[in-house]
Amino acid sequence: MRLGKTTHGGAVLWYDADLLDGMDRGLFDPVHLRRTGALLGQSQGRNAAYFLRHAGLELVLRHFWRGGLVGRINPDLFLRVPVARSRAMREFLLLDWMREQGLSVPRPVAAGFSPAGPFYRADILTERIPDSRTMADCLSEAPLPPEIWGAVGDMVGRMHRLGVHHSDLNCRNILLTGDGAVWLIDFDKCDRRAPGDWVAANLARLKRSFEKEKRKVPGLHWDDAVWQALCEGHAKALAD
Repeated sequence: MRLGKTTHGGAVLWYDADLLDGMDRGLFDPVHLRRTGALLGQSQGRNAAYFLRHAGLELVLRHFWRGGLVGRINPDLFLRVPVARSRAMREFLLLDWMREQGLSVPRPVAAGFSPAGPFYRADILTERIPDSRTMADCLSEAPLPPEIWGAVGDMVGRMHRLGVHHSDLNCRNILLTGDGAVWLIDFDKCDRRAPGDWVAANLARLKRSFEKEKRKVPGLHWDDAVWQALCEGHAKALAD
């Protein structure tokens, strides 16, 4: 990736210069996108992601929000840090590095750092994964064959082998496409680490997400047998 950098109205904008000729702050503004006809839709929920078309690309816009009790008082302001250490730029750089290593993660397109006194706000644009659904949504409708479970385990294992800790590894941050490909998404607050016990803890977090989804959707096609197929794929990827 050729990294492009620019400023706009005090904001610092990074972008993939191989994809975009330049970057405008309006691409991070859903109101502007709707007014210009670039906005295609949005996900459900409080922290919606927006889908847009720009420069011939299908993109996903995500604003960075705070969670928990703090988020009720301060929804999206983060204590100011150097630009390269901000939430959006860190995810932008990590995604680019993981793609270089051959992992199936979204291509980062642009990231924004908007200062606000001692704080900042952040946004990120990534390429949309076509013909994809979350693993949770797929499992709510039909079982998945063992080879898909093995492929999911393989992708997670490859990520772990590279030392990437996914801070929110769950069955809604794993996408499956119509041709059976596996993608990992949402790398906010993720980092690279030396080998350690965090790998097993990360995998346990993923298992808890399936258990939680099963409690919400009793008919979810998940059980110990398919989990074992995932774990086998994971172990093989770690050993390779």
